[in-house]
Amino acid sequence: MVTGIIRGALYLPTDARGVTTAIASWPEEGDGECLLRDAATQALAEKSSVVRSQQHYGPEKQRACELIACPLIVDRQLVAVVAVMISPRSEAQQHAILQLLQWGGLWMETLLQHQTKAQHQSGAFALTAMTAILGQASSHAAAMETVNQLADYFRCERVSIGFRRGLPIRLQALSHIARFDPRTQLVRRIEAAMEEAVDQNLTIIFPAISGQDSAVARAHAELAGQQQDSAVCTIPLRGRSKTIGAITLERPANQPFDKLTVALCQSLANLVGPSLELKQREERSSWAKGFEALSGLAGSALGPANLKLKMVTLTALVSLGLLALIDGTYEMTSVARIEGSVRQVLAAPQNGYVQQTEVRAGDFVNEGQLIASLDSRDLQLQRQKWQSEYDKIQAEYQEALAKRERVQLSLLRAQLDQVSAEIKLTEERLKRTQLHAPFDGVVVSGDLSQSLGAPVETGQVLYEVAPLNSYRVVLEVDEQDVAGLESGKTGRLIISALPESTFDLVIDKVVPVAESSDARNYFRVEAALDEPSPLLRPGMRGVAKIDMGQRSLLWIWTHSVVDRIRLWIWAAGW
Repeated sequence: MVTGIIRGALYLPTDARGVTTAIASWPEEGDGECLLRDAATQALAEKSSVVRSQQHYGPEKQRACELIACPLIVDRQLVAVVAVMISPRSEAQQHAILQLLQWGGLWMETLLQHQTKAQHQSGAFALTAMTAILGQASSHAAAMETVNQLADYFRCERVSIGFRRGLPIRLQALSHIARFDPRTQLVRRIEAAMEEAVDQNLTIIFPAISGQDSAVARAHAELAGQQQDSAVCTIPLRGRSKTIGAITLERPANQPFDKLTVALCQSLANLVGPSLELKQREERSSWAKGFEALSGLAGSALGPANLKLKMVTLTALVSLGLLALIDGTYEMTSVARIEGSVRQVLAAPQNGYVQQTEVRAGDFVNEGQLIASLDSRDLQLQRQKWQSEYDKIQAEYQEALAKRERVQLSLLRAQLDQVSAEIKLTEERLKRTQLHAPFDGVVVSGDLSQSLGAPVETGQVLYEVAPLNSYRVVLEVDEQDVAGLESGKTGRLIISALPESTFDLVIDKVVPVAESSDARNYFRVEAALDEPSPLLRPGMRGVAKIDMGQRSLLWIWTHSVVDRIRLWIWAAGW
């Protein structure tokens, strides 16, 4: 409106009764800055307009100008000073320019009043919206109330709110629509526009306005094109610590979004976001709330006030991580004992009495060596009886043979065969009264040295003999360790009587039947020694370790406890 303007600037007052550096100037570069600043300082000090004529500036002060400085007063308070440098002109023209500057101050005052009124209106709307949101029972109802009020306040055709469900955003509420089909193309395009804004963490306006941050707005263009080129604005909806969703506003194409409307929408979104997040948190399950409470307790326990506990916990976690990464050889441990591969049982051949014993358990015997004998007097008398009967019948047979009595000869011959069989049976029973070693070996069990004359019954076990050069190892594997144990696995054996020696073994057979002993269940596993040793004896006991492969050290040290806890949880029905 003013012709002949050389330079102009706007200054703010300071506490030192001076002005700041120009907060706005035109043009940005040029001569005369010091003159403008001096005139503004004088106007601030006098709190009235200042006119300076015939001022010189520029190189060697060859240029002439005039200065006019006018204070801007709003609500009777000086808020700024505007100073202009103009080409020389008459006094009437100077007063006309000064009046234009004063009118500009009045226009700014009116603008500030309108802005204050708008802020009061937006504050009242925000208070109303917050009251409505907090009064709803669910997050869906609160979102529905929010979009309805935003649509009415900003005169939008449609306002949408979507919440995060993991990574994607799902539409929660549409203004003035109670229900909608989430499979429709419109809903999916709105969700795509929301995800586009949230992924870039920007407020996206389509069509774009000046000063807007550059952003990808492809989804917004598709959404706007579906509604005959409408204006679209999407604002990320932030909670207390993270983005929980987005708000999308749609207007007719002839009512695009300006900077003031977008700023107001952003402030309202920042206000309602935490409230909607609070509603969502209230709808969580008891398990989720309990987990959060435990997390809060853990956070307070590991806070700065508990540095020692934090260091101990961190050390423990690092140690557990290392144990989980480092592998080791898992060896299954079980009780083991030595048995002879063959065990010969010497039992009483008939009822009788112990007459003599030569060995007892632990003695070495040779094949055929007498071990014990039973009283044979009754059998010898019985043998004499049958021998006398045989002699008598033999005499009768000779007499009948002399007389050629064929019938009598046949009868006597049958009697002779019968008596002969009885004699052989008695002689065999006499042989069985002598117990001999079946092979070279060691007496595993049996001691009749304290039972001479004691009666024995047929089949009663008197001795057990095992060979010296053939042994097998029997492992008593607990039922929780038998899984994965199979033939062919190798291991080591240490005998309690020979702790300085280690014997290699190989699993031969896993007996799939559990046995109970000493209030525990175990499986019988048979193994063979790679190299039998003359130091071993049947009945020796020790500890066997079987190589079960590579596992993490953490699993090796904790699997037993973990398995028991799992079994207990399963038994409890959880």
